[in-house]
Amino acid sequence: MKKLALVLVFVFAFAIPALANPFVDVPLNHWAYDAVQTLAAKGIVIGYPDGTFGGQRTLTRYEFAEATARLLAYVEQYGGLKEDVEILSKLAVEFADELASLGVTVADLEAAVGAQSEAVAAMKELVDKHEKFFEPVKITGKANVDYKIPVYPTLGAGVLKDSTDLTFTVEINETTTLGFDIEVENILSKNAAFDPGGGDFWLKHYGEDLSLWIGDIAPATIGLGLIYDAGRVDNVFSCDDLSYYGVWAQWMWNNDDEDNEDLGTWTTIMKPDDFYLLNVAFNVGDDEDVPIGVTAGWDRKAEGFVAGANISFDLTDEEDEDQAAIALEGGVFTDETFANIDFGVAANLSATFGDEDDIDAYVDAWYTTAGFVPTLSGYGADELGVELGVTFSLTDEEDEEDVQVAINPYWSYVMDSAMAINKKHYVGVELDFTNIDEDHPETEAYILAEYYLMPAGEIYVEGQLLNLILGDDEDEELSNFIFNIYGDYTFAVTPDYTVVANFIYNFEDEPMKLIVEGRYDSQNAGIPYSAEAKLIRDLDKNTSLYIGAEMNDWKADINEWDSLGCEGKIQDNLTKIYAGIDVKF
Repeated sequence: MKKLALVLVFVFAFAIPALANPFVDVPLNHWAYDAVQTLAAKGIVIGYPDGTFGGQRTLTRYEFAEATARLLAYVEQYGGLKEDVEILSKLAVEFADELASLGVTVADLEAAVGAQSEAVAAMKELVDKHEKFFEPVKITGKANVDYKIPVYPTLGAGVLKDSTDLTFTVEINETTTLGFDIEVENILSKNAAFDPGGGDFWLKHYGEDLSLWIGDIAPATIGLGLIYDAGRVDNVFSCDDLSYYGVWAQWMWNNDDEDNEDLGTWTTIMKPDDFYLLNVAFNVGDDEDVPIGVTAGWDRKAEGFVAGANISFDLTDEEDEDQAAIALEGGVFTDETFANIDFGVAANLSATFGDEDDIDAYVDAWYTTAGFVPTLSGYGADELGVELGVTFSLTDEEDEEDVQVAINPYWSYVMDSAMAINKKHYVGVELDFTNIDEDHPETEAYILAEYYLMPAGEIYVEGQLLNLILGDDEDEELSNFIFNIYGDYTFAVTPDYTVVANFIYNFEDEPMKLIVEGRYDSQNAGIPYSAEAKLIRDLDKNTSLYIGAEMNDWKADINEWDSLGCEGKIQDNLTKIYAGIDVKF
């Protein structure tokens, strides 16, 4: 509720000036009536926006401003007597706000009534006031209007959806910004839903010694991730956005004495109702090249306290061609009664060697007891594990014309902490392909295969090819085609496999592209396949119109390859046609 209240304060703070009603009635005895009547009698103005002079009808300020704007245009084009210009200038001062909303500028006033008039001064003051208020405010966002109608197996009712996401960013000073997001949906259908959103307010301050970030944060992993791993949620890698609403603060602590002694970097990470961590990092050694970190905190979600330390250092001289380094981390976890204490340790050994320093190798090892359960630990509880791997090139890296292939074989073995039960055992290899087309470096591919001895006999294969240009210099028309494909297959008692492929055609003479995509997911019993075609035309910068058709709704949007592993599921068996517009600003 506090976040919502603060967001609403900002919304109303910015909305009040814009919502000031310009349609306030001007009383009949207002001097502006006589002024306009005088000009009308001379034939300088033909009347108000409706083509008539108002007579005894009470008018609004906005109507007066429209009439004044027409007077300005008339005088600018045909000129006027001195007293007429004085009346016009007086009217422009009175209705400066309304004239500004009609698009009248300082230059327009200068052309009509002269650069030294009170009207010009009033408009300049208004412009300066607006610029002073709005200069630190940056508004960005996106809007979408989408109409979708089912056409098979039955013709259904069309659904109109619209959404607008606004991001307000306010520059407080050179080191501090704050902002908030507003989401509004279904305005056109008169069923609007306003969502200021949880965690959509933020405050960022980056000072010389102290930095602070309140809002959606995703701090980097601490040490080897034994206590805090940025890529984990409750010990499991997640497809969801790994950021969370919290507080991150960092203080570079230096003594103010002559030596300016470095007392470390103090970082606190807080996720309300889940955990509170404090990490102190500093360097030791003759050359201060050995980083050490100490971490402690209260893990409210896991109902306990955590503490740990990490250290890393080079094992070789910097002048040596071969390099090796080791990193160590240890941590303890205890419940809130301090009755039970559990611990975990982790180590990483990495090395670079070879004639061209083109071989990278690593060994990871870890041990955790059954009760070691920090909320964002990168390691599972009750494990003794080891993983090792090596990466090297199979091709000549100096040959720029050849496809470059790098190979990464790896092996992992995990058992319980009592070394009585095997939990996981597998070997794998990954091949990465680059420089597939030297004219198109964005083309890339990989193939990955894993063989699981535990669970016994299971094989997993995955591959992806992105941004393959089908044509060459001799076939420019075919060069407008781009091909993408992804697939995975699990060999098991019940096989599991997914395939997604698409073609993208970029029109040569029009700012348009056509995407045709097909998908197959064996886990979707009854409706394992899906297909979609979408034509997109750019109307202008950041504005595009689209039409399309989809058979069976795929959760991920068309051509969204980064989310295939998380959103590659078929939702329904309807065939729909749709159209819409996207705007970004």
